[in-house]
Amino acid sequence: MGGLSVGEIVVKAEPVLDVVAELGESPLWDPATGLRWLDIPQRKLHTLNRTGEHRAVDLSTRVTAVERGPSGRLLAVTATGFGLLDPVSGEVHEFAHVVSAPVSMNDGAIDPQGRCWAGSAVRDGSARGALYRLDDSGATAQIEQVSMSNGIDWSPDGSVLYHVDSAEGTAKAWAYSPETGELGDARLLRRLPAEAGLPDGLTVDEQGGIWLAVWGAGQVWRLDPVSGETTAVVDVPTPCTTSCAFGGSELTTLYITTADHESPPGGGLLYAAEVPARGRLSPCFSGGA
Repeated sequence: MGGLSVGEIVVKAEPVLDVVAELGESPLWDPATGLRWLDIPQRKLHTLNRTGEHRAVDLSTRVTAVERGPSGRLLAVTATGFGLLDPVSGEVHEFAHVVSAPVSMNDGAIDPQGRCWAGSAVRDGSARGALYRLDDSGATAQIEQVSMSNGIDWSPDGSVLYHVDSAEGTAKAWAYSPETGELGDARLLRRLPAEAGLPDGLTVDEQGGIWLAVWGAGQVWRLDPVSGETTAVVDVPTPCTTSCAFGGSELTTLYITTADHESPPGGGLLYAAEVPARGRLSPCFSGGA
């Protein structure tokens, strides 16, 4: 990625299929299955298998994020906590209740040891949200005074946790202990002015670059993990980009979910772009054992 100028558009994303999600989120590549993603308000789990066949399953409850789980199931971040999701039937069994309305859970991710981290969101500016860690001991708040918790991922060596607060417009980098799951000091990686868009979901490539979906800009930015500067841009032909994940046989395809917010052209479609980077497989949830 060396030599790219700041803000240079290196590739344009193209739609993958014509299925429209009201709010597409949480793309997840499973090497055994293919790509999964959610339509959160419509309570649907979408799957695009490796042969290009699409399938949608109605979910028994609202799910805001999915991650690879045990025995062919998915770990589901529900509106109120954590559960296990059967991707065939759509049934969700919630086993950890964390929040109640008007606070709602949002994005999530699995750390290198198999713990799940997921955050909550409020939309009244009160910063009553938090970032939670789910492990063998249960779910506990690790960061408080969060407004709208969003993208979460780790550096390739697991020593840094990246976390987005969309309402604040910030992406922060926290020192992280993979062995204990404890957080250290935080630094501001990037703050986006409101006119640039809102930082949303993110994923980290094998070289440590942070690919950040920017809601309102119709783009995914690759951020340098040290300076936070934009080193590459993927242009998406609709404004409300929500999240992204690497997939495909070589993990070089960046899949991008979008929202149909205010019905823009191309809103709610799944997009893909071949990018000059390689991703990493998301770990499976194991409770941190």
